[in-house]
Amino acid sequence: MSRTQYETKEDLSNESYIATVFEGLWNCKFIKLEPKKWKLDYLIKREDEYMWCEVKRFNHNFGKYTFMISYKKIEAAKILHETSGCKFILIFNCNDIICYHVWDFNKKYKFEYGGRTMTTRDSQDVEPVFRINPEDCKRINHV
Repeated sequence: MSRTQYETKEDLSNESYIATVFEGLWNCKFIKLEPKKWKLDYLIKREDEYMWCEVKRFNHNFGKYTFMISYKKIEAAKILHETSGCKFILIFNCNDIICYHVWDFNKKYKFEYGGRTMTTRDSQDVEPVFRINPEDCKRINHV
């Protein structure tokens, strides 16, 4: 039995908004990847360069908490990075700003068993995750 898909129209709208913001800032194209085939949200194309990308909505102000990402997302991103040579970035849409983090596969990130513990939807919401400090992210002006 497969897991319920929790991605909502609001989530897709948030991703689309983020893609539009970055396409304007970076003069690039966000290519939405089919979620059942690919584990990441986007492939970003800028001239002859590509990057893998995951977009997350963070329903808090920047700096209130560390960001988290599923171990399985990073596992998928690492394979894609190693086979393509393309960077992987995480974009966080916070309540007050947008920021991004270029993943460094040589860095040791904080690892824990946690995840979505406050508003758990099912048993798979609590899982191995990596944490990213907000100070390791680059904030952008998007207004």
